[in-house]
Amino acid sequence: MAEPIRWLALGYSVPVNPSKNRVYVWRKLKEYGAEYFKQGVALLPYNRQSYTRFKYLLGKIVEMGGEASIVEMKFLDPKDEREVVARFREQAMEELSELKKDCAQVLGELANGGSAFTEDQTEQVKRIIKRYSKARSRNHFGLSYAQDVEKGLYTIISVARQASAELSTQLAKAMEKANK
Repeated sequence: MAEPIRWLALGYSVPVNPSKNRVYVWRKLKEYGAEYFKQGVALLPYNRQSYTRFKYLLGKIVEMGGEASIVEMKFLDPKDEREVVARFREQAMEELSELKKDCAQVLGELANGGSAFTEDQTEQVKRIIKRYSKARSRNHFGLSYAQDVEKGLYTIISVARQASAELSTQLAKAMEKANK
């Protein structure tokens, strides 16, 4: 039997007005990849990063005039824990699947366009890398799908290196001709 997971729970209440405070808390929890246990109680697997994030958010909630507490908890029923873990995995899988599709799209465009990066593609790849970085920090249960996304990104980087080398060679030849 697997060892029980240690969980951190952030229980909080934020004043109804202004509503931007509730939205801020919701966005931060989404950014952290937290799942709701019950209304006003968000969960993350217990680790230093999760604790630091919840501690930061607790301070912000108190500044807003709200109340918050961080507690360590464990599930007594393994079925309940499996359901919560499944929600975390589903969240990560959706995000990683989308990133994998985006990598495949860029690679497809490069294959059809002679592997020359446009400015738009360069910006798109930068956005994918930024999203991947965030997705990795929310992949609390280490889905191997993240490795597929990483492989796609490294393939894009390899294509970019090759395109850059080819361009460099072409420019050097042009300079040689110009100097003759």
